[in-house]
Amino acid sequence: MKTALKWGNHVITTMLAILLFITLYCAVSSRVNGGTPTFFGRSLYEVLSGSMEPRIKVGSVIFDDQHVNTNGLRVGDVITFQVPHEPGLVVTHRIVGISTAEGQRVFQTKGDANSSKDDWQIPASDVIGQYSNVTIPYVGYYLNFLKTKLGVSLLMIVPGALLILFSILSLFREIVRLQKANGSAVVRTAEAEASKSDVPL
Repeated sequence: MKTALKWGNHVITTMLAILLFITLYCAVSSRVNGGTPTFFGRSLYEVLSGSMEPRIKVGSVIFDDQHVNTNGLRVGDVITFQVPHEPGLVVTHRIVGISTAEGQRVFQTKGDANSSKDDWQIPASDVIGQYSNVTIPYVGYYLNFLKTKLGVSLLMIVPGALLILFSILSLFREIVRLQKANGSAVVRTAEAEASKSDVPL
């Protein structure tokens, strides 16, 4: 039983440490990269709508290759882009058509779950990433919350506080164990001395 509890405490402590590290990393990376965290050279984007379902579900996180060769893009590829005339609006949709305008490639896009094509066409210069076929479900809710002031406060303070609490509890249990061990040793020493005194001369 004690071994199981000790193992469980190690698991919880490790998970809290990992959560705290991920939170700190995402917070710092988001600030450095203008709101988009990166991981091993790939950008992480939260999926906030169901336009690409069922392949990419709401609340997921997708990984995009940052360095896109737009000349190599083909119909069927999924790209992330800045929506024309909508500053700050970033969308991930599938390419359904390619043309050329003013000397550069232009992409017609569409969400897999949408019945019609997008109202806009995307010039190559507005493509900011290509979907790498890596998706993590539900983490998008976490990252989106992390971008709020309340999210940063809670998700950095709470795991850190819990980690400190578990460390203190582990230290306290270790002290109690050592005290019991020392107490037993003292008792055994006293019994040994008593038995020596009982030996007839």
